[in-house]
Amino acid sequence: MDINRGSHHVKRDTAAYRFMLAEGELRTSAITLHRQRYMEVGFMPPDFQDPYEKGSRYFVARHEATQRTVGVCRLVLQELWTLPTYHHFELFEHERRGLEQLKPGTSAELGALTKVPGHWGVTAGLMATALAHAATLGMSQVLCCSDQRLFHSVRAHLGLSPRVIGRERLFYGSIKIPCVLNISETLEQLALPPGAQEGVSAPGRAA
Repeated sequence: MDINRGSHHVKRDTAAYRFMLAEGELRTSAITLHRQRYMEVGFMPPDFQDPYEKGSRYFVARHEATQRTVGVCRLVLQELWTLPTYHHFELFEHERRGLEQLKPGTSAELGALTKVPGHWGVTAGLMATALAHAATLGMSQVLCCSDQRLFHSVRAHLGLSPRVIGRERLFYGSIKIPCVLNISETLEQLALPPGAQEGVSAPGRAA
C-alpha cells in the first residue's frame, strides 16, 4: 500500500496540508506522482500499463505553503474479483467467503499510497480522506495489500487495526500483507483538524 519508509511520522503536521479528491488536472498530477515514485524505487518500469488506473479515484495531499501535490492514494472501484488483494493474494477461505457475501458495489481497495520524501505527515490525512469518500458511497470496509513496514507502523503509531485476511507475498517490489480496514472505526482514529479536507464528507463530518 505504501512504498515509503519513515512512516512512523505519519500523524505529524497534518495542519500544513490540504487533502482532497483529485479531479481534472489534479488527478493527472496524482497519477504522475504515483508513477514517478514507483519508478524511482523500481516497483514500476517506465512502460508499465497500470490495470487499475482507469477504475480508480485518486486523492491528494497539497502542501499549503507551496500548493504542491506531495502525497497520493487511490480507491480502486471495481468488481470484487478484480481488486488487487482479492485477485493476487491467497486469502483465508472464511475471509474469501465473507467478502463474496457482501452486497455488490460495497467493496473497494485502498492503495497507491505514496508521498514526496520529507512529507511524512500526510499518510493519516490521505487515508482519512479516501475512506471518508468510500463511506459516502455506502461502503463499510476496504481491502488493501500493505507493505510490511507500513502495516506495523500504522498499528503502532496510528492505533489502527487492519485485519489480516490472507497470506503475505512479494507484490510490486516488497512483501505485502492482505488486510481489511473497517471504515467507520478507522475514520474515528484518523480524525483530522477542522478544514483539512476539501470536497469529501463522511458521517458526522462537514465537507
